[in-house]
Amino acid sequence: MPSQRDPKLLLKDLGGLALYYPGAWAMNHMPRRGLTAAARVGASAVRRMELHDPAVAREELQRLFGDRPMPASDKVILKEALRLAMFNELEVLRYPWLDPSTIDTVCELEGREHLDAALSRGKGAIILIGHFGANQMIMPALGHVGYTMNQLSAPPTVWADILRDTRTTPMWEKVLERRWQLEQRLPVRHINVFEFLRPAYQCLERNEVLGLAFDGGGGTRWTQVKLVDRLANVSTQPAQLWRATGAALLPTVVVRQTGTVRHRVIIEPPLAWQERRDKAEALQVNMQAFVDRFGAWVARYPDHYLHFMLMRRRVRGTDVVPFFPDYPPAEDALSSEDAAQRLKDAGDRS
Repeated sequence: MPSQRDPKLLLKDLGGLALYYPGAWAMNHMPRRGLTAAARVGASAVRRMELHDPAVAREELQRLFGDRPMPASDKVILKEALRLAMFNELEVLRYPWLDPSTIDTVCELEGREHLDAALSRGKGAIILIGHFGANQMIMPALGHVGYTMNQLSAPPTVWADILRDTRTTPMWEKVLERRWQLEQRLPVRHINVFEFLRPAYQCLERNEVLGLAFDGGGGTRWTQVKLVDRLANVSTQPAQLWRATGAALLPTVVVRQTGTVRHRVIIEPPLAWQERRDKAEALQVNMQAFVDRFGAWVARYPDHYLHFMLMRRRVRGTDVVPFFPDYPPAEDALSSEDAAQRLKDAGDRS
């Protein structure tokens, strides 16, 4: 376990504890527009204390865009990404406050007609997302307006086991436990991705909504896709689930533009399954079709995805398959076999 005498790690953990315990009360009693000011202050503090590395962030952006033009300067993107990440973190503390009477003040739901049309087929709907913006707001945005929402994911506490040798401290474990408590207040049935996936199939059989992310670190089979101008390794699990159930697959993103307080939850029209004789090719082609849709949003709003990209770079040494294959080598990186065993052990404990 890493030493909590590391000044930067200690500052992060103390800030997390303050935010998730006494800070939660303040956030739930603050006017919504106050979150913007609080996020600005928090982002400024992170910059002053040098808790992130701007050079690494710029490198990730350059690798993502290659020769393509960015929608803004890297300085502006980094600044907005930090503010957005802080805003979204503060938003988690307000999950218990959300209900059918308050959700409209937080989320604007666009493309609901696509979801209703998908459910009219009677085979359920897969809301496929990436860790883009406040992606978790999809759960209350749908759950609080009457959809039966299920989410296939891992509890946050699993990270304490995965990063036991490099990041985990007792204070951070308390933060992860508190975050999991708050996520369980959302109007959704959580399906643990480390357990049997039968509940995921069953909820679609009942014509319900299933949310899952394409860019998580779990999985047993992967394929390679082009995300903006960068190759990425992604699990084929979403495509396998889509094909096996016949459910509609709806790409969905959450966008919050600078200066606004409401999130836009945007449900896009469904993708059509593209059949191929070769199974592996079919999985790749259909995952690429989704990533093409998703990548258009990333290219337009890279500040919504940069925080996640930096996280995936930090954990590349413990990933079974690194998200981007062009990462610089990680010190003390686990072999794929050891990483898979650690992930399995963490899942068993979760």
